[in-house]
Amino acid sequence: MRIEIDRLKDTELNLQEDVPAESWDMDSNDIRFTGNIHLDCRFRMIGKEILVDAKVTTNRFITCSRCLDQITQTAEQLMQLNYNARNLGNYLDIDKNVREEILINFPMKVLCSDGCKGICPGCGVNLNHQECKCLKREKIKK
Repeated sequence: MRIEIDRLKDTELNLQEDVPAESWDMDSNDIRFTGNIHLDCRFRMIGKEILVDAKVTTNRFITCSRCLDQITQTAEQLMQLNYNARNLGNYLDIDKNVREEILINFPMKVLCSDGCKGICPGCGVNLNHQECKCLKREKIKK
């Protein structure tokens, strides 16, 4: 999202934009962003500082770190960005900073749910969908 700084001098500005997820190149082995990244931003200039409040909505296809199920998730992230107008020139482009915030705040281990039971180390059955009856599982319980 790129805006002309002169547009902020006298007023607060609210803008929305959809960015194709593939254009930001954020995919990894266990995460694939799909569709559009939706930006809903409020820009304010206070003195020489530009304050940006952003709500970012992403859709992603993930592989759970515990059970290896593949699911889709929609996530909303709130961000506050600050810029010094003297260092910007005529335009402010927030895309790079928003992309960084999405990546920095992404969890190290992606889970399908907080209560994910994972897979059995003995037989490999997904414990979220069925009970394991293998001998290794019985030894672990004792």
